[in-house]
Amino acid sequence: MHKLISLEIRRNHLRPYHMAVLICGFTLLAFHYFMAAIPLIDPTETDIEMFSSYHFLFHLNHLLSMSAFGILGAVMGTRFVIEEYSGTRAILSFSYPIRRKKMMGAKLWLIFCYPVVAMLLGGIVIDSIFSFTERFFPFCTDSLTWKTAGWAFLSLLCHSLLAGTVTLISTWIGFLKQSIPVTIVSAILTVTILCQILSLTFSFRPVLFILLGIAVLLTVMAVKSFFHLVENMEV
Repeated sequence: MHKLISLEIRRNHLRPYHMAVLICGFTLLAFHYFMAAIPLIDPTETDIEMFSSYHFLFHLNHLLSMSAFGILGAVMGTRFVIEEYSGTRAILSFSYPIRRKKMMGAKLWLIFCYPVVAMLLGGIVIDSIFSFTERFFPFCTDSLTWKTAGWAFLSLLCHSLLAGTVTLISTWIGFLKQSIPVTIVSAILTVTILCQILSLTFSFRPVLFILLGIAVLLTVMAVKSFFHLVENMEV
């Protein structure tokens, strides 16, 4: 599996995705500070205390990160999966002396892990930078406790995994339709629904775990469908 993933990385340059991750990171960090500064920009804003809370700011940043990296992962899915199994490229993919299921598994593992790891590492850096600068230029009215930091990391991990599931589910939908636009639209719709639910219930933490469980279940079903479809493809 490791050799197949390395082969996929060599065949498909990741530099554009690395650049996209950096752009997302800087944008999310800037937005983090912008949201924290709202009480200073507009002191008459309703629910002003909410914008001065670590819990709210971390939650909002993780939602936006999940959306960005879920869509980025879907874009990767169009390149690594949908384009590779359409037209003459499918013939080339099936010409390798490797089981179809194993080749597909390497591609799916790569497009799942990339947004998850990128978001997790980027989120740790962003949250750490913000927390460190709070010592010198405080925006939040509450204090950052170990409990808050622990929940922030758990939240980041769950949202990162959600980004990975969005990637695979939207890629699966696009694969069924053999359509790149359908893949991107599916990812946008999925993250929009997730953000709406998690925004409305952000104070009720179990919802995050419930949604993650449902997403993982759907992802497992999608992966099994991927394997079945690729094993029965005719070129």
